[in-house]
Amino acid sequence: MLFTRSTKVAWRCAVAIPCAVATVQAAGVDDRVIESKEIIVTAPSADGTLRTTPHGVTAITASDIARSTATGVGDLLSREANLNLQSYFGGDRRSTIDIRGMGATAASNVLVLVDGERLNEPDLAGADLSTVSLARIRRIEIVRGGGAVRYGNGAVGGVVNILTRRAGPGPAHLELQSTRGSYDTWDHRIAASGGVGIVSGAVQASDRGTDGYRRNGAVRAQDFAGEMRLTPERETGLVDLHLRAAMHEDDSGLPGPVEAAAFAAGNAARRSTLSPHDRSRTNDVRVGAGATLEFGAAGRLELRATYRDRSNPYLIGLGTTLPADTTRFEAAIESRRRDLEARYEWEPASTVSVAAGVMHQRADYLRRENGFTEIGSSTRRAGDVDNLAQYATASWRAAPAWTLNAGVRNDRFSTQQSDTRFTRDDCTTVFDTVLVDIGGGIFVPVSVPRQTGCSDAFRTQSRRDATWRNRAFELGLVWQPREHLTAFGSMTHHFRNPNVDELMVATTDLHPQRGRTVEAGIRQAWGDSVETGFTVFHMTVDDEIQYGLSPTTGLVVNRNLDRPTRRVGGEAELRWRVTPSLTLRANAGYVSPRVLGTGFDVPLVPRVTANASVDWAVKPWVRAALAARHAGVRADGNEDGSGRFPSLAAYTVFDAALHFERDKTRMTVGVNNLFDKVYSPLGFSATYYPMPDRNLYVALRWQL
Repeated sequence: MLFTRSTKVAWRCAVAIPCAVATVQAAGVDDRVIESKEIIVTAPSADGTLRTTPHGVTAITASDIARSTATGVGDLLSREANLNLQSYFGGDRRSTIDIRGMGATAASNVLVLVDGERLNEPDLAGADLSTVSLARIRRIEIVRGGGAVRYGNGAVGGVVNILTRRAGPGPAHLELQSTRGSYDTWDHRIAASGGVGIVSGAVQASDRGTDGYRRNGAVRAQDFAGEMRLTPERETGLVDLHLRAAMHEDDSGLPGPVEAAAFAAGNAARRSTLSPHDRSRTNDVRVGAGATLEFGAAGRLELRATYRDRSNPYLIGLGTTLPADTTRFEAAIESRRRDLEARYEWEPASTVSVAAGVMHQRADYLRRENGFTEIGSSTRRAGDVDNLAQYATASWRAAPAWTLNAGVRNDRFSTQQSDTRFTRDDCTTVFDTVLVDIGGGIFVPVSVPRQTGCSDAFRTQSRRDATWRNRAFELGLVWQPREHLTAFGSMTHHFRNPNVDELMVATTDLHPQRGRTVEAGIRQAWGDSVETGFTVFHMTVDDEIQYGLSPTTGLVVNRNLDRPTRRVGGEAELRWRVTPSLTLRANAGYVSPRVLGTGFDVPLVPRVTANASVDWAVKPWVRAALAARHAGVRADGNEDGSGRFPSLAAYTVFDAALHFERDKTRMTVGVNNLFDKVYSPLGFSATYYPMPDRNLYVALRWQL
């Protein structure tokens, strides 16, 4: 049976944590996108609300999720303005969210946080969105263009902070959920929570899988998460102490891309694969602890520590026929990460709030390729990262209608890289004399060379050490002449360091990229019926890190572009409550992602994205939802401005769902890709990753 280790650990944790889990549906959640009392924790503001955040911000509540047609986190996020989903095989596994046109490097230029902790890996893997269940989410905060001061490295396009349901005091709750869908897809989940006095706990577990749209696209996964929380009822001193643990395991096929001819030939050809035996496994363990201490008028201190251990063995390049011996194809990625943060907040006056923090991260990374002991071909590429940063932010309500936000971050990033190869060395050649029969019973002595005393070991081929110091700044101004009208402007200096994968195949002078984002916008609400938002931005990045042909060496490597990149665009959002039972929502994003002086766009970035949805309460117990998602034309992922490869076609995809709810039972019947659109969000050198055709699902949820 797959994943027996995780199953045993899950049962042990379930016994050790006396709890019994939070309900999926948030009680009393307002439908409005922009709420006067809505708390936002990702970006700084004087009153801690969305209204005084000087960035393009979107908040998605649990109620929004329950009424949507989304079936995964990536699907949900892609329905927001200027957020584009990059998916290889459909679903959240191996999918990335791009904010404001970062293109192929979105996994390193967009931060995804879960309860404030980085989900991004220190390599090119990015954030695994499949490890977060929609049912666990109570809120998502999307901050476009912000977060560089608070989170540092990689907060370029923006930050997505996913806030999950936390354990809390109260009676025990149990929730069961089961989903079945096309391609033999299933998703079974159980969650329980509860508390006695100041002690509470929660556990969640899931088993899910699918055969996938593509041949060799099957995925089998299990997740487990548990939390214990202590919340003393005291005005000062310790107010919160928690311990969390999460585990994720999966086994998935890697069907790869299809040629242009197969993509255009028909559904059967699109579902085919040229790599029917390539596979990948992931084992991911995360443990965290934190505490919050209140000192009354003296402020508030938050402490956080997390540890993550991830391994990813895989087989790639096996071809269409499974080799008898696959050891020379074996590869694996192993990484460990430790994060520490201390954050102090203080409000010396009702109009002023300040915060300061220290963050330290250490990460170890090892990539093994071409087998583990194949002489002359097996390699080990190792990298260590040590990141120390200090930051400070301040918000000042200078007048009843004016708020000023400012922040600065100092960041030191040290890395050590080594590339080793398994070779045979230290050999001594000796000659043995043997008699060779040359015919007729005549033997002639012949000297035959033989090597002895050889040493087989991994030997260093190259090594690189580097230390970079970066600084991030942020300055924002908010004007709110009345409660339902907010105008803002901000300027942010951000940076991104090369990750360990990039450094291993790079020019010798690869170094951090640095950039600036200037944005301005307005948010307006007319009563409780209509809300609008509009933001424009201008982003410039110097020395942007890209993978491509080096003009000096002629090699395809990670390098700093010798020209700046510029992204200019904006977002528009509308939410209109037509009647108490009918709500319309629409948004659109535009970005011009140019490499200055070349006349071509950054690859894989659609200039236009747009979304629209309808939520209709047909009856008190049934709701209907219809959504459309559009992405415009974008350049091939390997396009360098020469026009060698055709652009990827634009697409518009429709989804629909019916939600039935009675008492504590909820059923959803949904259709994805309602009109069977043929499309691919990614393409490299005129090969494509086709997305699933029309597919159905039914989900049942019980609360006990």
